[in-house]
Amino acid sequence: MNMFNGRRIFAILAAVFVCGSGAPAVAEEASYVLALSWQPAFCESDNGSAKIECRGLDDGDWAARHFTLHGLWPNADRNGDGRMDAGDDYCLPPEDRARAVALDKGDWRKLPAVNLPADLQQRLAVVMPGTESRLERHQWIKHGTCSGLSAQRYFTAAVALTDAVAEAELGVFIAARAGEDVARRDVLAAFAAEFGKGSERALQLMCRKDEGVSVLSEIRLRLRVDAVEETLSARSIDTTRAAKGNCPARFRVVGVE
Repeated sequence: MNMFNGRRIFAILAAVFVCGSGAPAVAEEASYVLALSWQPAFCESDNGSAKIECRGLDDGDWAARHFTLHGLWPNADRNGDGRMDAGDDYCLPPEDRARAVALDKGDWRKLPAVNLPADLQQRLAVVMPGTESRLERHQWIKHGTCSGLSAQRYFTAAVALTDAVAEAELGVFIAARAGEDVARRDVLAAFAAEFGKGSERALQLMCRKDEGVSVLSEIRLRLRVDAVEETLSARSIDTTRAAKGNCPARFRVVGVE
């Protein structure tokens, strides 16, 4: 039997992440994290520079001016050990999980393909350039299998959320400042201006050092479990805990050179 058989996966998830209506339902600490990369910064990093999706990146590409999809991560204590950590990933039957983890540490092309409708696959390739490295296979097997959603619903939600951030004031603010330094407070204010006072508590700004300069590399947005398939709005944002990023008071938004 195929180790990634969808019926076997769903049977496992039904007890831990799905309610009768088909929407995810978990402990109140649970949330989703939408992780979006700033592709020019990723492609300048040690991890990204050798990636196939970075070789042809130019200023005219969608990925050069918008946050791109890294992943949509459902966070919940699925194994019941009182922690939300790596032990809660790869929601597969025990006999399959070890093999999946081992494969995922190598070439993602060896992971099973994710079957999606052609139109969704085409849009995913735009907002997730990492599909050229089969990032979607890694994200599905590690995180998507724990979502309680089908692959189509999971990636439909992820694509819609990525597009929504691109069109939001935050996405527009960052895109307009490629190649410039920005203030952390201004970035958070742009987000709060659209989603309401206090919503910035759910936004994590991640930076890395590039020759001594702090560079924006990723944002992570915590979302409510019961709203992850809805249009991004103030209701979607999970502000129960303040997110802590590592960007300093000022940092750079790099552009494509």
